[in-house]
Amino acid sequence: MSIWWYFATIVLSLGTLVILMTDINLLRGIVKVKEKSFVMNLPTLLLYVIAIAADIALLVFNRGFRVPWAILLGAMILSIFGLFVPLSPQGVISAGPLGCKLLPREEYSYEFAKDKLGECLKLYRKGADKPAVFHLGIKKMKTVKMLADWYGKHGYENPLTK
Repeated sequence: MSIWWYFATIVLSLGTLVILMTDINLLRGIVKVKEKSFVMNLPTLLLYVIAIAADIALLVFNRGFRVPWAILLGAMILSIFGLFVPLSPQGVISAGPLGCKLLPREEYSYEFAKDKLGECLKLYRKGADKPAVFHLGIKKMKTVKMLADWYGKHGYENPLTK
């Protein structure tokens, strides 16, 4: 066994620890907010499913040292929770390995649009060039009502009332 496998095991273990800390902080932030709704990007979810399937295949069919593949599988499964973006009436909950913060809704605007995958929600943040695009969870009444409240309180034109 090569020294690179040991190096990969250590790096993947540290990465898994960072992901675990991020997930814990995200859960702490979600619990603090009473009303919340979750949205997610469909292509990213599909890529994660493909990557997890490939990692399981490597774990099963690899005859060598399997520990890095097992650690990578654990990290990928844990990181799926980071794909969900929680929206609250106060703003967007964002987590990192060192803590969780609430990004105020005053920094955001949104629009409903269509792309190659169907209807989507484009969430624009002030100062960002490209919007965050979400496909899953955008039609839930809780999400639609919450976003409509965001517009009504900040002088934006609500695209739901056009």
